[in-house]
Amino acid sequence: MSQLDGKVALITGAASGIGLATAQLFAEEGAQVAMFDRDADLVHERARAIGPSAMPVSGDVTREDDVAQAVAGCVERFGRLDIGFNNAGIAGAAPIHEQELGHFQHVVEVCLTGVFLCLKHQSKQLIEQRHGGSLINTASINATQATKGLSAYCSAKAGVAMLTKVSALELGDHGIRVNAIGPGHTRTPMTARARDVDGFDEAMIGATPLGRLGEPEDIAQMALFLAGDASQWVSGQLLYVDGGITVNELPPGFNPLESRLRQPREN
Repeated sequence: MSQLDGKVALITGAASGIGLATAQLFAEEGAQVAMFDRDADLVHERARAIGPSAMPVSGDVTREDDVAQAVAGCVERFGRLDIGFNNAGIAGAAPIHEQELGHFQHVVEVCLTGVFLCLKHQSKQLIEQRHGGSLINTASINATQATKGLSAYCSAKAGVAMLTKVSALELGDHGIRVNAIGPGHTRTPMTARARDVDGFDEAMIGATPLGRLGEPEDIAQMALFLAGDASQWVSGQLLYVDGGITVNELPPGFNPLESRLRQPREN
């Protein structure tokens, strides 16, 4: 028997990277999956490739109506909701004294406010169903690891970690578990610009005890654990999937302000 037989999941940022790998894995494990992404063409293409168990949803996680409609559409198509994986995110680098308000706000809106809106509407549905469920948020090692130039991203991800704890506290009485995953440096479209910097990958690998970068599938496996019955007594946690880098220090030369990382990039 597959781990998610009969379950229905809504995944944001599902057209690429961690979200796509998780949608593929969940479908392989028996789940029906609503794939939410603001790239309408790409998410439709990805859903078609997965097959009839996947439903594409185009929208923006910073718009409450889009999030509410995504949850409603998922329930209309599949009859219920059991799992939310709130993964959509962006990043970009700027020193604090040059940080534009609009950019700071945009990163926070996508990475933190978007997670809040998803938790709000997913939990409403789960409470109404009265069968519990699992809500999973993508945080980052930057929820606790400060990095030069990433004031917006680090602040937003720290907010996701605390929002996860508060939500777990509030929703536990309804049998709803809420956890966050803290990926280390992972090969995704969002990290592509960093990985183009000469020596960056080598420096990160050298600082990682397990000696390699993460792959989207590594994060998807943790999402699968948190979504399934094996984690029934796990809630309110930030679980790092980082190759052990958080027990080490980041390479001395890692400074987004000295590289080509200033433009926002999505997961």
